[in-house]
Amino acid sequence: MTVLSLLTTVLLGLGGLGAVAVVYVVIVTIEYLADWFRARSDRLQLDPDLRCVTVAESIRDGKVSYIQGVFDTSREQFVESRRVKGERADERVRGAHRTHQVAVWG
Repeated sequence: MTVLSLLTTVLLGLGGLGAVAVVYVVIVTIEYLADWFRARSDRLQLDPDLRCVTVAESIRDGKVSYIQGVFDTSREQFVESRRVKGERADERVRGAHRTHQVAVWG
């Protein structure tokens, strides 16, 4: 799967998200996102179809919102996700989304 087709597939997969947990933080940092992915590392290492992704949802009034999740490329859907909202995002998170709404990590 090419990166472009993965980005498109992830965006289409957002439509299948049901209720997701919402987490509020002051600053969305790369460390905060990485800790959540690390907690799922066993599952990620066992299944080569799983990808760590974030999707920039909105940046309004200085506040940010991202969907963070584990995306299964073979099933074309999120297997686990959460919404992260904050006052702002650090430079590394903003940089990852500067040119694409979807960022694939790792």
